[in-house]
Amino acid sequence: MIRVGIIGATGFTGHELIKILNRHPQVKLEIITTTAHAGKNIVDLYPDLLGIDRVLELYSVDEVVRRKVDLVFLAVHHGAAMDFVPDLLNKGIKVIDLSADFRFADPAVYAKAYDTHRYPELCPKAVYGLPEWFRKSIKKANLIGNPGCYVTASLLPLIPIKDIISDVLIDAKSGVSGAGKKLDEAFLSTQVMNNFKAYTIARHRHQPEIETYAGLPVEFVPHLLPISRGILATLYFKSNETLSTLRSRLEKAYTDEPFVHVIDRDPEIRMVAGTNQCCMNIYSASHEGRFIIVSVIDNLIKGASGQAVQNMNIMLGLTEEMGLDLAPAYP
Repeated sequence: MIRVGIIGATGFTGHELIKILNRHPQVKLEIITTTAHAGKNIVDLYPDLLGIDRVLELYSVDEVVRRKVDLVFLAVHHGAAMDFVPDLLNKGIKVIDLSADFRFADPAVYAKAYDTHRYPELCPKAVYGLPEWFRKSIKKANLIGNPGCYVTASLLPLIPIKDIISDVLIDAKSGVSGAGKKLDEAFLSTQVMNNFKAYTIARHRHQPEIETYAGLPVEFVPHLLPISRGILATLYFKSNETLSTLRSRLEKAYTDEPFVHVIDRDPEIRMVAGTNQCCMNIYSASHEGRFIIVSVIDNLIKGASGQAVQNMNIMLGLTEEMGLDLAPAYP
């Protein structure tokens, strides 16, 4: 059995990690840590985890080592996650960081999008954790920067056709869980329900991440949906190629991928909510030379915790789909 730990187990991504790892046939969840709820049982915070008898602990690298943990998931905020990494790596423990701290090989790009990186020497050593495109590097990695949720929904359609498209606009919509559990009036149900808005227009931190890995400029506009989870990204772009050529590129890229599907119907969030799947379809726009792709994922699973477990499986030589055979929650 592989021994794993979760640092920051009480947020939404930590919660999803616990659910997935608890059913993983090759994993023993050895330690789950928190800064605010040490000594409490995880069920006290998440009643849906009834039957998972786990007590939250304060973090100590010595305790992680004593418990012979093989891999740690960092499910804490960007800017805080990086401080855990040097000690863990020095102790020979693999790390998957779900924050943004190790998504950029160039610390100057990170600094522009977030803040000054305190461990810039580690940035080029991290591998970007989009399995469908970085699988070979992930297999050899000790440190993974797990992609952003909006970014995953956008890059999976973009990368296969990035060299034959231009003038990309991404209109992306997320459920409110994408904001995390922080207390903020903007995310209260009274503000979100029966409402719909764009936010952080033309300056969202995921835009540099998309541009870095797509290798082309994009305009990115995120929106907040009055639902709990899921992302629907609509990508508009120009191309001199035909719809058939563009669709063929997408289908060829993902024919053998277990979690990405090019479908022939309109993608909907309910197709993927609760799963590690991405579904997309491509359309001709109403004007010649323009096209549209619609892509859907679950922001907390394929956009965060499920993709992190997918990366873990690859890093540790397990079957990639292990523990991720999740069915959509419908209705």
